Amino acid sequence: MANKRSRSTKSRSNRKSGGIFENKVAWISGAIILLILVQIFVMRDEGLYSLLRLKQEIRDMESHITRLEVEKAELESERDRLLNDPDYLERIARERFRMAKPGEKVFHVVTETKRDGVRNK
Repeated sequence: MANKRSRSTKSRSNRKSGGIFENKVAWISGAIILLILVQIFVMRDEGLYSLLRLKQEIRDMESHITRLEVEKAELESERDRLLNDPDYLERIARERFRMAKPGEKVFHVVTETKRDGVRNK
């Protein structure tokens, strides 16, 4: 029985000393595998970073498309008013292009502006 005890304590001490070396190898192997996985899944062109960047780009483009659709609807509405509403067309011609009907007199109202601390009248 004494032999059995000495063998079991001897094998335990071997396991402990060999275990430290094996633990270091396991940690180093795990770290290398982890670095390889990070390289494969995160850093490559098909990686996680690229995926997140592309998803953000898609969201930005979708919001840009939405803004353009709203602008398109506004422009179509403006176009329809210009084609179908003669009073609106006349108002735009008078305001933007300072047009007048034959025989009308156009008066331009000049407002006072401050320029370099001096008022112009």
